[in-house]
Amino acid sequence: MLVIGSQVAPPTLDPTANAAQAIDEVIDYNVLQHLVQLAPNGTLAPTLATSWTTSNRNTVYTFTLRHGVRFSNGDPLTPADVVFSMRRVVAKSYPYASIFDVKSVRALRGDRVQVTLDQADWNFLFDLAAYSNGVILDPKAVSSLATDPIGTGPYSVEGETPNYSVTLQTNPSYWGVKPGVSAVEFRYFSDPNALNAALESGGINVIDNLATPSDLHTFTSDPAKYVVISGLTNGKVQLTINNQSGAFANKLVRQAVEYAIDKQAIIKVAAAGDSVAIGSDTVPADPYYLDLANLYTYDPARARQLLAKAGFPHGFSTTLTLPPYYYAALAGPLIQSELAAVGIKVTITNVQWPLWLSQVFEGGNFAMTIIDHAEARDIGNYANPAYYWHFAGAKHVAALLSAAEAAPTQAQWIAETRQVLRLIAADAVNVWLYVLPAMSVHDVGVVGLPSYGYSESFDLSHASFGGTIPASLVKLGYSDK
Repeated sequence: MLVIGSQVAPPTLDPTANAAQAIDEVIDYNVLQHLVQLAPNGTLAPTLATSWTTSNRNTVYTFTLRHGVRFSNGDPLTPADVVFSMRRVVAKSYPYASIFDVKSVRALRGDRVQVTLDQADWNFLFDLAAYSNGVILDPKAVSSLATDPIGTGPYSVEGETPNYSVTLQTNPSYWGVKPGVSAVEFRYFSDPNALNAALESGGINVIDNLATPSDLHTFTSDPAKYVVISGLTNGKVQLTINNQSGAFANKLVRQAVEYAIDKQAIIKVAAAGDSVAIGSDTVPADPYYLDLANLYTYDPARARQLLAKAGFPHGFSTTLTLPPYYYAALAGPLIQSELAAVGIKVTITNVQWPLWLSQVFEGGNFAMTIIDHAEARDIGNYANPAYYWHFAGAKHVAALLSAAEAAPTQAQWIAETRQVLRLIAADAVNVWLYVLPAMSVHDVGVVGLPSYGYSESFDLSHASFGGTIPASLVKLGYSDK
C-alpha cells in the first residue's frame, strides 16, 4: 500500500457538493473521471472521450466516448450517463456551476454526445477538465457520492475514517493500464512536524505538499533516501491592493509599489528560491501566458520619483493584512521593509482565515494583503467591479474579455486575452509576485507521481513502487524517480 501524508482532510467525498481542494486531491481523476482531464504538466488529455470536434463558431462540441469503460460497480458508461452528469451541474448547483455556460446536452448515435454552449467559450474544455462540473457519474450511484463515490477511474473508495484517512483500492473494472500499487491511503496530519516525522520514520511514503520551504533541507540532505519534487501550480501569489483605499486609488502610487518590490528576493525567502516571478494574472501553463515579470524592474529610486509625482514626496502610512499562510508570513515582513525604504510605512496585521474571508475578501476592508489566487485562468475576476480589489477599469476588461471569447480562432482569443494582461499590468491593479510551487517528497523507489500542481488532483493513475514509466508519461509530467 502506498501511504500519502497530507494536512487537510476532505469534509465529504463528493466534489459536486463542496469546492474543498482536499476532496479533489483524493477523488478527482483517481476515482471520478472527466471527458478530458489535465495532465500534470497542464495539457489537456483525452480521457472518457477519445476525441472531439467543434462547430458553429466554437459553440458546439461533439465528443466521441471511449469504448469498454465501466464504473467500479460494473455498470457500463453510456452517452446517457454523460448527458445526466452534465445536466446535473445546473440542477444541483455545483460549486463551479457559474462557469458552466451549457445550453443543451444530447446523446447522438455512435457513442457520441453533443454539447451546445450559450456562447463561444475558449475555456470550455479546460473548465470540463479542471472543475467538478466535468465529473461523469453513474446515475444509479449518486446517492452515495458523499461516502462512496462510484467512478470510472483507476481506484475505488475502500473506506474512510473522518479526519484521519481515506483508503482507495485498485478498481478491477478500470479501462486503462492499472496502477503499480494495489491500494493507496491518504492519511491526515494537523501538525506539519508530525507529518515530516511520519515520513522519516517510515509511517508514510509520500508527503503531498510540504508545509513550508524550510522543510526542504530535511529531505534534500538525504538524496539516497528521499526524492523532492518541486513543480509549478496555477497559484498566483500576489500583493493584492485595494484600488479604492486612500493613496492606492492613484495609479502612480500602485506603480511605485511595483518598483519598490524585489520579486526575486521574495521568491528566495518565501519559496526557497524555487519558483517563477510573474507580472500579471497568468502562469506558464495558461495558453495565453505572457511573461511580464520585468515590466516593473526593482528600482526604489523610480518608486520614490513616482510617489513624489503622485503627491506623496514623504510617503504615507498604510496597512498590510496577512492571512495565516506561510508564504504571507514570510513575504510580509520583507515587503514591509522594501516599502519602508521608499517612504511607505506599513503596519502588519495578522488575522485568522475566517476573519480574512469576512473582512478582506467579502468586506473589502483592507489596504493591502498577500494571498495565493489558486484558481486557474481566473482573469475574469478583473472584469468584476465588485471584486475585492475594486478595479476601476473592470467594465472595460469585461468588454475586452467578451470580445476575446467570441474570437473565431484560438490564436485571436489568445492575442486579445493578452491585451487584458497588458492592461491590468500597466494599471498596476495588483503586484503579482510569483507562482506558488507544489513541493512534495517521497521515498526513493516511488515513481509515477505528479511533478506539477496544475490540477487539484494528486493524480495517482501511474503510481508504482519501483520500475520505470514510459517517456511519454514523463513528458506529461509524471515523475520517473
